[in-house]
Formats: sequence, structure tokens, C-alpha cells
Amino acid sequence: MRDLLFFFPRAYEDRSKIVTVDELQEGVKASVHLEVVSGRKIFTRAKGRNLFEVNARDGSNRTIVLKWFYLPKGYDQKFQPGLSITATGTPKQYMGRMEIIHPEITFGTGVGVLPQAQSPSPPKAGPGGGVVIKKAPAAPAAPAEDPLHVGRVVPIYTEIDGVTTRVLRRILWDALEASKGSLGDDLPARIREKHGYPLLEECVREIHFPTKESIPIQSLLDFETPYHSRLIFEEFLKFELLVLRRRLQMEKEIAAPIGLTTGEKSVSDFEKLLPFKLTGDQRRSLDEILKDLRETHPMNRLVQGDVGSGKTAVALLSAVAAIAEGHQAAIMAPTEILAEQHQKNAKKLYGDRIPVYLLTGKTKTAEHREILAKLSAGEPCLVIGTHALIEEPVKFRSLSLVMIDEQHRFGVEQRKALKEKGIHLDREIGRVVHPHFLVLTATPIPRTLALTVYGDLSVSLIREMPPGRMPIKTHVIKSAGRSKALEFIRKELHAGRQAYFIFPLVDASEAEGFQSLKSATVAAAQLQQETFPDLKVGLLHGQMKGDEKEAVMTQFKNNEIQILVSTTVVEVGVDVPNATVICVEHAERFGLSQLHQLRGRVGRGQHASFCFLFSHPNTSEATDERLTVLEKTSDGFEISEADLKIRGPGEFLGTRQSGALPFKIADLVRDQKLLFAARDEALELLKIDPDFKLPEHRTLRDYLEREGALQSGLLKTS
Repeated sequence: MRDLLFFFPRAYEDRSKIVTVDELQEGVKASVHLEVVSGRKIFTRAKGRNLFEVNARDGSNRTIVLKWFYLPKGYDQKFQPGLSITATGTPKQYMGRMEIIHPEITFGTGVGVLPQAQSPSPPKAGPGGGVVIKKAPAAPAAPAEDPLHVGRVVPIYTEIDGVTTRVLRRILWDALEASKGSLGDDLPARIREKHGYPLLEECVREIHFPTKESIPIQSLLDFETPYHSRLIFEEFLKFELLVLRRRLQMEKEIAAPIGLTTGEKSVSDFEKLLPFKLTGDQRRSLDEILKDLRETHPMNRLVQGDVGSGKTAVALLSAVAAIAEGHQAAIMAPTEILAEQHQKNAKKLYGDRIPVYLLTGKTKTAEHREILAKLSAGEPCLVIGTHALIEEPVKFRSLSLVMIDEQHRFGVEQRKALKEKGIHLDREIGRVVHPHFLVLTATPIPRTLALTVYGDLSVSLIREMPPGRMPIKTHVIKSAGRSKALEFIRKELHAGRQAYFIFPLVDASEAEGFQSLKSATVAAAQLQQETFPDLKVGLLHGQMKGDEKEAVMTQFKNNEIQILVSTTVVEVGVDVPNATVICVEHAERFGLSQLHQLRGRVGRGQHASFCFLFSHPNTSEATDERLTVLEKTSDGFEISEADLKIRGPGEFLGTRQSGALPFKIADLVRDQKLLFAARDEALELLKIDPDFKLPEHRTLRDYLEREGALQSGLLKTS
């Protein structure tokens, strides 16, 4: 029953005012009391189906036409002449008359409202050969309905499995009547009274069927009534308690402290070897990590920063602290390309001072066996790899620092599997110890997600870009500007630069009904043969074998290929400083954060760089505005906030995580103020009663042990 009662309206309509036909405004939804004059079916040859049309009049004898192109079976028999109805819908003018297409009808509510004038006898046949329903002398009046659907502000529900919002309205009304006095209140009275929130049962009833005339309809539509606010706040509070409680539990776990002996001095020594000076944000992030590593409980930290902001340098320096004190460290990356890039960067920094191993699906058998032997023997080292790191043969003896790059590309179980490889019994202290955990992401996480889904992680931000990074000029191109853009790109290429062309599909067979989408394989041939015949075009996509991809990337890095046609496989890990142009075809099909990631493939050298977003000519105004965000800003955090508003949390989370968000009424974008207030309240509650022993917190404890355990398992970050 509770699940049904918490199936809340998605919108509301004000049907409290009944208007006359003369008061109807074209395009403005309204309700009008009517008396049926006649009804008829009209066969439409163009559509090959029957149109049902009702002529009706109001109390002033002003007429209106009601039309249905799809009518439920037997529905036409209800519209007997003389019947009183209320029609709700959006009127429009057609051939000099007002009409409503597919109105919602409430039968019988107009009885006693219309004057009892004798209806004129309808003709036997209407224009166009329509069959007219004659007035039956003894036709029974339709039974009057309860005023759920008209004469008030009514809820609009999301239809499920063909169950209309009208039927759902009746179901919810009956459920509310049946559940009177049975809805328990989970929100402690102290918190409810502090914020001035009503009781739960009153909130649920008022959200479904508003009765307070003092609350404007716009407040209902914006979910800003006291009743909405209370339930939104409660959802956020429960969620924040889950996240923060998990964080407290993790602080009770034991980890080997790192940096108390030689670790931090080694970090300082290696930092001097960098070919650049750390930015302020990099310095601050590194200091936060080193401070966490000194603790006797596991670090659980997220480092988020834009493409090219220098997260990898911070991670590699952090690993030095662990390795210098005899521990092992691991970095898991989502692609072989990114893993190989990390290995090259590590070897540049470490030289021969620290062993660095690469473990991927294409690691040769002999080398693979040798790496596994060193890891199981406990050799202090950094191992970088893909999913190969979590395979069963891989065993670590002293894995103390686990790092996950682009963690949203991994599932919860994959991240957990690598972390568990670092859990072991420390014989010196006789306790089970856990590894420190560091998450890296080049997709800036909006603040609301950082407080909810990632709330069990401490967050370090790297917003400063290292000096020397070239700004990237971004242009959204429709069909009219395509030729000019290609000519500009041609000049860049002839000046010795290189370009990426990104496509959403590998080949045409993936289109599945979207024949208008261009594919990488077809486009590569066209670009080579027609657009740039004097330049070398290469093709890269995820379906190629590892050695094939490596060969293409090597050619591109060596400028043997001037144009690389690819799918989003180049989104992370590809670093070619001479590439100054990236073109994304069908840009409207990508999220803003993903486009921003792709844009980060250029601007890595000494030359000015450019990003062209080729968009379909018939995209909507909203889509155009969305892409324009990338023209206006290069701030990944600003872009991520825009993406959250447009596409929701799925752009930043794995499918399983985004689908598991437990909010029935709360919205991460719309309700940010309530989220922040709920988090503050959750922090205060955990200070007062961290174990929920007080009687007033019993219902919250029950929730955490029931639904909370399930949600925590789905959404935890490690």
C-alpha cells in the first residue's frame, strides 16, 4: 500500500473553474459543462478509420465539437443526446467552430447545471454521410461521478501499462481512503517541528489531492508546497544518513598508515623530477591525499579535475609514498589505451627507480606470469592495468593503495574486486587491514551528486589548468557552415597539424533504424576518397584487435596519418600534441560531458586548437541551446551542472547506479537547497546519535536496516 501511496503525481491541472464555450481560449486547457446534442461516426478514407464526433452545447446554447480519432470500445454509446458531461481539454478553432480533440470526459457532473431546454431532434444523417445517434426516448442518464476529475485541482500521473491518469486518480483516492490513520511517520518530531513540516499523512493526501486554496497552482507545479518540501527533505535526509553512516563505518576499518617513515620524503624527491611545477590545486590535492594516507583507517577520496588538469601526476606521486615504504600500488583504467598512457607517464617520472608493470588482456603469457609472481611475492611496485587486474590469477601480497581511473566506467563489483585484493591479515598487529582507495575522474561531478552518490568519498578538486595548455575554440556547425568549416580544417592540416573525426557508430549495421546516422567506416572512406584525397586517413574503433589499434595510434602519433576517424574509443588516454582539430559528427547524440571529454583530445601542444560540433540541421531549439553551452565555456564543472539538468544523473553514473537512485519525488537539480539542508541535518543527527539508539530515531534505524541496506549496496562507490 505504501508503494502505491508514494506513486506521486508528475503534474497538476487547475479544473476548479468551469468556463463557458465563449470563455474558452484557443490553446489554453480548460473545463466546460456541456449537454450532448448528437454524436456520430465518420469514416475517414485518408486515415482508414472512424472518427467519432460529438456536438454539444453549454447553458447559453453555445456549441462546441468534441472529436476522437481513437475511442475505447463502447465509449460512443455513452454519448446519448441530453446527457450532461464535463469536457476538459485544449480547444482550437477549426472551420469557424471551437473544438477539442480527445477531451477527458466526466459524466454526469453537469446534471442540474444546464437549463432543461428540450434538445432539438437531430437529423437522420449528418454531413458526409455520418451515422447520427438518435435521441432514445427512455435513455437512462449516466450516473453522477465523484468530483475527482473536475471542479478542483486534479493530479496528473505517469501512465503505466496503459492505465490512464484518470483511472490512477480513482485508484489513489480509494487507497488514501483505505489507509487513513495507518501511515507511520519516519521523520523524528524534533526535526519535523524544527523545519515546520506537516505530518506525513497530511502531506501524502495534499500532494495527491490538493485542498488548500491558499496554495497557488504554480507552487504545486514547481513542487514547492510545504507538503512536497517535507517529503523531498525526508528522502534526501534518509539517503544522506545512508551515505554518511557508511563513511563512519569505513573509518572504523583498519589500514596501514603510509608516510610516517620515508614515504613523504620520497614524494618530495620525485616531485623535483617533474618537468613542471605543480599547480596550486595539484599541490592541495596531493597534500590532502598524503594526510589521508597517514591515518590508520582507509583513505576513500575522489580527485576530480578537467581533462589535462594533471590528475595523473598527483596519482603517481601518491603511489611513490606507498612504494617507498615497501607497499604495492595499482591503477585500474577502463581501456588499454589509457592504461598504456599511464604506464608511459609513470616511466617518465620514475625512470628506473620504481618498478612499473602493465597488465592488460594483450600482455604476453611469459610476461604475465612474471608480473603475477612479483605481485604475489610482495615486490614493492606500481602495476597499471585494465580489468585484467581483477582476474582470479592476480594476487597481491601487500596492495596498500588502489586507484581507479574514470571510475564511472566500472561497475560496483569490479571496483570492489580490486579493492578486496588489498584486504589481508597483518601479522604484526594481528588485524585485517584494508587498502587506501583513490578515485580519479576527468568528468567533473556536479555538487549534488558529490553529496549523494559520492557522499562517502572525500573530494579533492583540481580546477586550475597547468600553464601552457592552449585554449580550444568551439563551434557548433549546422549544414550551412559545413563547407566553410572543412575548408578551415584543410588549411590546418596543410599547415602540418592533425585532426580527429568522431562518429557515434562503427558501421552502418549498428544504426538499427537510424539510417541518417553516419558511421566511422563509411565516413573514413569518404574523407579519404572525396574530402581529403591528398592526406592520409586512418580508422580506429573498439572492434579492432589490440595490435591493430596500436598500429593505427602509432601512425597517428608519428604524423603518418593526418586524420584519425574514430568512435569514442579516443575519449580518454590519447595524447597527440600535434592534433589541433577535433570534429564530432551528430554531436546532438552525445552528452555535454562526453563532448567535453572528446574536446580534451586537442589543445595539448603549442598550437591553437579547435573543436567543431557538427549537428543535424533539424535539431530542436533546446538541443541547439544545449550544444551552445560548449561554445560559451570550457569549465568542465559548469558543463557538468548543465548536463545534469538536461540528461540526469545517468551521464555520470553507471546504468545500475543511476537506475538505483531511490528518489520518488526529490530531484537533484530542482531541489538542491533541500538537499544541502538535509545533509546538514544528517550530520547533526549522527553527531548526537551515531548508532540510532534514541527512541525518537527508531523509525530511521528501521529504515536503514530495511530499504537502506539494499540502496547502500547498489550505490556504494567501492
